[in-house]
Amino acid sequence: MMNDSMKDPGNSYLLEIGLEEMPAGMILPAVEQLKHNAEKTLETLQMQSVTIKTFSTPRRLALLLRGFPERQEDRVQELKGPPASIARDENGSWSKAALGFANKNQVSPESLEIRKFEGRDYLYTSNLIKGLSLTEILRKEAPQWIAGLNFSKNMRWGSYRMRFVRPIRWLVSLWNDEILDFSLEMVQTGKQTKGHRFLSPEPKIVNSAQDYEQHLLENFVQADFNNRRNEIISQIRKLEEQHNCKIKIEEDLLEEVTNLVEWPQAMLGQFEEGFLGLPESVLVTSMAVHQRYFPAYSSHVEGNRQLLPHFIAVRNGNEHQLETVCQGNERVLRARLSDARFFYDEDRKRPLQYFQDLLERVVFFQKRGSQLERVQRIQKLSLKLARFLQLSETELIQVQRIAELCKFDLQTQMVYEFPELQGLMGEVYSAHKGEEPVVCQGIREHYCPRTANDELPSDRVTLPVALADRLDMLAVAFSLKMIPSGSADPYALRRMAQGVIQIVLGKELPFSWNELASMVVEILKDQQEFINEPELLEQQLVDFLQQRERWYLQEKGLRHDMIEALLKNPSGTPLSRMNLAETLSKDMNLPEFKKAVEAVVRAINITNKYSNESQAAKMDESSLANDEEILLHQTIKELELNSESFESESPRQFLSKLYRLESTITAFFDGVMVMDPDPVMRSNRLAICNLLAQWSSERLDLKEIIFPGD
Repeated sequence: MMNDSMKDPGNSYLLEIGLEEMPAGMILPAVEQLKHNAEKTLETLQMQSVTIKTFSTPRRLALLLRGFPERQEDRVQELKGPPASIARDENGSWSKAALGFANKNQVSPESLEIRKFEGRDYLYTSNLIKGLSLTEILRKEAPQWIAGLNFSKNMRWGSYRMRFVRPIRWLVSLWNDEILDFSLEMVQTGKQTKGHRFLSPEPKIVNSAQDYEQHLLENFVQADFNNRRNEIISQIRKLEEQHNCKIKIEEDLLEEVTNLVEWPQAMLGQFEEGFLGLPESVLVTSMAVHQRYFPAYSSHVEGNRQLLPHFIAVRNGNEHQLETVCQGNERVLRARLSDARFFYDEDRKRPLQYFQDLLERVVFFQKRGSQLERVQRIQKLSLKLARFLQLSETELIQVQRIAELCKFDLQTQMVYEFPELQGLMGEVYSAHKGEEPVVCQGIREHYCPRTANDELPSDRVTLPVALADRLDMLAVAFSLKMIPSGSADPYALRRMAQGVIQIVLGKELPFSWNELASMVVEILKDQQEFINEPELLEQQLVDFLQQRERWYLQEKGLRHDMIEALLKNPSGTPLSRMNLAETLSKDMNLPEFKKAVEAVVRAINITNKYSNESQAAKMDESSLANDEEILLHQTIKELELNSESFESESPRQFLSKLYRLESTITAFFDGVMVMDPDPVMRSNRLAICNLLAQWSSERLDLKEIIFPGD
């Protein structure tokens, strides 16, 4: 008897796409797409047990699929024909309709049988469909996997019909050890691959699909991304030990470097200690962003580490002439740091006002003024927001100064050369000129959050400026009809709006979207009098922010129906909606919650069904006669459902009222007929239903909530 290790693993299929070097950021998304395309084929074939391993380097994307049978299993297809009532003629023989059905499906009339379908008799037959050979299927499907790849930047190369990220130079397509032939864009599949461009430049033959990974290793290509990544980490850790330094390995940089090499070799370089007089952000940006080097520190502990005059670079090769290669990397970095030191020294000679004045020469958006005018709008809006947040007079002065200086560094030589340092150099230069620490910090932090996972501004005097910066950008872009559509968003407006969401909810600020839109449009209208439709612009901003709020809540894991219920209340604040969502999520599965919601929804449905009469309905307390309606009316009064203080009401208080109302609402509907023939009684009962509906709608639309089994 065979043990598991001796079982036939099935057939293997290898597909390798050889290309000119791809941009590092496109490699992993591309190989994941390739895998996804293959998985769709396997799902169609009902062969989900087949395993897929991915390989990717700058010069290749590849899949190795294991566990294929030789061919598909045969299957029986059941075919439904005409109704049995017309299947036979008056002599009891098969009718023309029946014989036509048999001929169409290439079966003998004797194979026809009668079966029931949805209460009626029909003719049926079955057809044996022979399974296809897997090689036939893959020969057709594999080219589609490749053609189905989408890249952020595609081009047509030479006489290519399809767009692709880089020219395809070779294709390997192997079924076990045999070529599964097809051609794509005049490139024919074969067994020939390529090893490392310099260490193994001659074409190599892959003997079988199973040998692929080992074959590439023998030719200086580590094709497995994770193995290559781990090898880089291992080499970095060894260099740390040898040279008594600590390397902070940023995941984004590690991924990029891994996708730049096929055979990694790490090396430790150094630069002159005199460059350590530059701000750390300048040094790190020069190394990590521009050169893809890993900076070296004295310690791994934040706040207790110093940058050292060392770095680790990773070459695409081996140790051959490593010292010479390292010297070349040092020379490149030295030139870049020398430029940075020159810019740094020159910038510090100028007063801040010099750079501030230069903003007037820079156009922000055509027809929407200069960068200086934008800064003036940010100042005005920041102060409005700060007063709304009830900041002190001292804090208002700080807000104004942060807003005034928030963009001056855009005109410095350093930021012109290193755009990634905007805000960071503003902090450094303003500190050099003696500005308050909170102002310097605010200049840097008003750009936060830069990404979805970035930190938020830490001081509350920065929050108004961070919001004003983003809101002004959105309002100006929308006033120029630059509203994002589809995947197109050249000015990163979605990211801008997402930053607003993160700040408002992350810092628990009590703004509504209507309030923010109104403030920014009012200021833009004052400065740019040709804003023709301010009300439309406000509504567009509100809709866009609410759209991003929906995405934010989805990312937080909220149910779709809950999100829709909350967003039906546009007059509330995002903070109140978020707090209510968190509270409701804890009670969603409780039976009493379901009963309470259904009770209020019953009242809402009546007001919707009789909307005109409901809106006109008035309460006459003296004519309340039925015990159930009296009790419900008293409960509504006790709970103060008609008060205007719902924004100050906690989510738990709202739920408490909802639960208390349930029994009286249920008794009300069981004991009275709302649409009573008596107009006074009907008006009273509709008024009660209308009050319940209004109370609910001020918080969320309970009709949107879906319970299991509904």
